Amino acid sequence: MTAPLLWQATPHAGYFINSVGTSGDGRTLVAGTFFHSYSDERRTGANSNDGTFGIYSLDPRTGATLWSNTFDGFEGVYWATVSNDAGYAASCGWYSSTPTYNGFIAAFDAATGASALDYYKTSSRVNQVALNADGSVLAAGGDQLYVFFRSGTQFSTTPSTLPVASGDSVISIGISADGQWVAAGTYDGTVLLVKIVGGMPVSSNTWTPATSNTVHSVAMATNGQGFAVGMKNGEFVYFACDDFLSNAQPAWTQTLNGASSVYGVAIAADASFVSAVGNIGSSGGTVAVYDNSGTAAALRWQQSLTANPNSTSIDSEGLFVAVADGHPDGTPGHFTLFNAASSMQIWSYTTGNMSWPIQLAANAMACIAGSDDGNVYYFNPLRVLTE
Repeated sequence: MTAPLLWQATPHAGYFINSVGTSGDGRTLVAGTFFHSYSDERRTGANSNDGTFGIYSLDPRTGATLWSNTFDGFEGVYWATVSNDAGYAASCGWYSSTPTYNGFIAAFDAATGASALDYYKTSSRVNQVALNADGSVLAAGGDQLYVFFRSGTQFSTTPSTLPVASGDSVISIGISADGQWVAAGTYDGTVLLVKIVGGMPVSSNTWTPATSNTVHSVAMATNGQGFAVGMKNGEFVYFACDDFLSNAQPAWTQTLNGASSVYGVAIAADASFVSAVGNIGSSGGTVAVYDNSGTAAALRWQQSLTANPNSTSIDSEGLFVAVADGHPDGTPGHFTLFNAASSMQIWSYTTGNMSWPIQLAANAMACIAGSDDGNVYYFNPLRVLTE
């Protein structure tokens, strides 16, 4: 079936779209602009990765920019997100290449773009940021795990922090809808979980794999029951939140058949199933769905992909599994939608360059995605059920 593309938009020509976000109803949309020079010099100047980057709010009807917040920086926005209730947006990334400060974390009123956290500076690049459902808790990961709490319309500029080992960094994070649980994974493979009560971290624990590894992706169930972690060695791991605090051990571990690394994981809102995507060789990939009993995983289905996958998403209704793929730079990418129950490919859309982010709205009525071709794409997944 032809992909139900509603529109595509280019927030800033010449830049990549490294991250996108949507509210639960699919009507509040954000995207972040980014640039990294790979093997070729595409731009001139003292540093080809310098530029004017930012977060953009996009009209769900047309893709027109409703508001933006930009800065002159280095590489730009690594992650952009919006709270489920559409109240707040956040971004993070690489603010400057100077040694004084490298990273940033920022938050905004999602309706107006007014600042709610004015570019909090960190000592290194910040890789990911997450908001809980009502935007009262903001978590971000870089040289350490940062947790900010909102009072009124502003986030405190004095975050709670949880350090990681010297030389390590947080790659990915996940947060429950109520903001009680924050999970994080690091470049050296450590997994952290923090429990928050009354606007204060009250307990935490960590797990480190027996052999050298890297966390590529973390996804927390909306209900906070547990979270999934994708690893460099082709494994993906599930942790039950309550149990993790006491024993710091996985509930189960699976190896994605044929995959050398698991770049993306997603988890159903009630933690009942997990999707995982991984690389197979230099250009192919795979996506699989596993049912989760809480103590074990059972393969529901697995399908091949034509390019290395980069991310996956599940809507809260559990209807669809979405995948973004593409590699290396300069080759086409794809956005693909699968039936979560049966593995049937519903549609696939080809982009002009490799594509990293894709996110389904919680209500399954929208899908936003971004590509290194500079475009944001907006689809209506539910249209396929009425045609």
